[in-house]
Amino acid sequence: MKKKIIQLLFLLLPFLCNSQEYIDLFSVNYGKSQKTTFENSAIDTNISTFQTNLTLPVVLNEKYTAITGINFSSYNLQLFADSNNNHLYSTNLRAGLRVGHSEHWSGIYLFLPKVASDYINLSTEDIYLGGLALLKYKRDENFGYSFGLYASSEAFGLSMTPLFGLYYHSPDQRFETSFLLPNDADINYSLAEKTKIGLDFLGHGNSYKVTTDNMRSNYVQNNSIDLSSYIQQALFNKKILLRLKMGYSLNNFKVYPMDQKIDLQILALKFGDNRSILFENKSNTILLKVEAIYRFDLSKVKK
Repeated sequence: MKKKIIQLLFLLLPFLCNSQEYIDLFSVNYGKSQKTTFENSAIDTNISTFQTNLTLPVVLNEKYTAITGINFSSYNLQLFADSNNNHLYSTNLRAGLRVGHSEHWSGIYLFLPKVASDYINLSTEDIYLGGLALLKYKRDENFGYSFGLYASSEAFGLSMTPLFGLYYHSPDQRFETSFLLPNDADINYSLAEKTKIGLDFLGHGNSYKVTTDNMRSNYVQNNSIDLSSYIQQALFNKKILLRLKMGYSLNNFKVYPMDQKIDLQILALKFGDNRSILFENKSNTILLKVEAIYRFDLSKVKK
């Protein structure tokens, strides 16, 4: 019975897309940029980020596994001149199924509602609905790929993102690469049994309704890219991973009137975009981040 459960859990990940022999059940990270001045702006601010992720798979039978989880993230920065810092929050729920279609093919199908705003005067208008469909091919223990589509309603309208993922782990278990583009990528190498160095990429975008002068009249559309190098140390039989990251963060925050939307966004393409930008803040800055991960290692259980 234990072996069956492990096989069913084998394909589940924080982003539920690759072929690693582990599951990151819980992670938390905090990052802070150096003080920066936004492009074409007098605003001088730090950007702080916080994120935590919890994944809870529940085995139903040999073919189906229920997937539940929650992700919370926040930004803390000054968006407007002569104002206090703005706090932007997003709470994402995750519910769906992993379906084993055949020996090599499986699918992940998720319902992804979220609440995103500054959480001032929170209401049902801050709730957005999304979904993910992802097909994965697993050739063997060391290689697999995936492709799919993510779609979500946002403060600015409908957003759709095609996804492509790849995973490779060298036979000597020292080199590993995994990515789910355009969202994230990771390349790492084992220096010792418990120590790794790596490079990672995180691309993320979101929208938040904000309160200005005690009125809900605007929303922020954010697109950010973080490029980092890191060193990782494993503790407690490699169940806890600690990472120290240093890299470069590219941030773009645009503020629009709440009643102005687009027809559709696919990646960077925007259709029916006739909005008037109230503020646009861009910054490129050094980023420092610390991260902790609780990892469930499937390979050891299988042995």
